[in-house]
Amino acid sequence: MNIIEVSLISYPEEAELIANIAAVICYSEEAELERVKQKAKLKKEEYLCKIIESGHLSIIEHNIFVFHVSGVSRVLSHQLVRKRIASYSQQSQRYVNASSFSFITPKTITESGMKEEYENKINELFVFYNKLVEKGIPKEDARYILPNSTSTQLVVSMNAHALIDFFASRCCTRAQWEIRELANKMLNEVKKVAPVLFKKAGAFCDFYGYCPENEKTCGRAPTLEQLKKYWEQDLK
Repeated sequence: MNIIEVSLISYPEEAELIANIAAVICYSEEAELERVKQKAKLKKEEYLCKIIESGHLSIIEHNIFVFHVSGVSRVLSHQLVRKRIASYSQQSQRYVNASSFSFITPKTITESGMKEEYENKINELFVFYNKLVEKGIPKEDARYILPNSTSTQLVVSMNAHALIDFFASRCCTRAQWEIRELANKMLNEVKKVAPVLFKKAGAFCDFYGYCPENEKTCGRAPTLEQLKKYWEQDLK
């Protein structure tokens, strides 16, 4: 079982200031840039937090964070690229020989007692892949035999708003274990460099205060339906 590795390779060193400048421009009549910057520098943490909590997230979209991700499966990468407001560069199976790749073993398979059989089957696929390549089959065609568990690595970039949305869906207990682990590691990295921007970031219920899953909720937070019932009871 591979260990997911996440490195933050590029980020804005003044992320909060950039967001504050955008906020001042939105809510101030000030037109001179230097005065806008001065006002932005004087804003306290609460000012930015209040705007973010209000849902005005365009002010944080000017901050781009770039990650290197490795030790993940193709299953995860397929889930990850569904987040369309992001940029991805992924290790190619067309140009890179897959004999250097490893594969991911889910914990459930390890605990089931089927790990050895599972790994034997996957190793058979890799052996057959090598046989195809040795026979002159192009790597881009030989890769069709490779399993979804094949490891990969990517460079991923997202703006702060896109990250908050990504964390909301992928830090949730409803997300599959692998991408949930990745999301939490990415969240830990951005909190180190932009703690105010990501102060409330996390699963949907962490940021918005309620669960959108209704009957599928894990119970950490009230669902919207439950909140409606509480509200109706208070009106009686």
